[in-house]
Amino acid sequence: MRKNRNLMLLGCLWAGACLAPLAAQANPVVSMELTGVNESSLNGVNTGPYYATIGSNPASVAVYCDDFLDDVNPGQVWQATVTNMSELSTTTLDTNLMFHDSTAAAQASNYMAAAWLAEQIGSQNQSLPSGQLTAEQGSYALWYIFDSSALAGLSSSDYGAVLADYNAAFAAVVDDTPSDFSKVNIYTPLHSTPGSASSQEYLAVDAPEPGTLALMAVGLAAIGWKARRRRQAQSI
Repeated sequence: MRKNRNLMLLGCLWAGACLAPLAAQANPVVSMELTGVNESSLNGVNTGPYYATIGSNPASVAVYCDDFLDDVNPGQVWQATVTNMSELSTTTLDTNLMFHDSTAAAQASNYMAAAWLAEQIGSQNQSLPSGQLTAEQGSYALWYIFDSSALAGLSSSDYGAVLADYNAAFAAVVDDTPSDFSKVNIYTPLHSTPGSASSQEYLAVDAPEPGTLALMAVGLAAIGWKARRRRQAQSI
């Protein structure tokens, strides 16, 4: 009987491995809640990173907003599709994403530049004034990728620094492919029309791929099934 249970466990894990790529392609939907914003701001707007809970994980993680057109308040909950950066194509436009009013190649380039900027913002020590200013200007550069009006009202010095960050981002990713950013997930609200979306769109760095999460879920379910079967056998 033990041998059969072990075979069933292996079968469940194998099924999870087979389903994982399908889960990644299916753009799974997760619940998100904004739990906090960075205290730093530029031109009266809070800059990144923000903090949110994703799915059933109670821990808040750093997220980076790419949407300057919509507002989200701490405590707000919404549903979002998950797209791993490695799924983006330079030949096929991804209409699941909030910003898809360009060619596939331009879309991939824009989101890679956004991911690069998110990584730079996250690496700053914002307890230092210099790190805080760099993160503030990097946030505006990220917003500027998808909204040309994002820089309105900035001082001339901030405006110049943001444009330099924007150009640096595209220069940094010119030879990259979306798979180079496989540790970045894009979380797009289900109602994702810019300017009237149910939430902003966010990027999370060092996030597990949706397929990996699916595999973990199947594996845990199989372990739970085995433990339940063991308890039932002991009670007979």
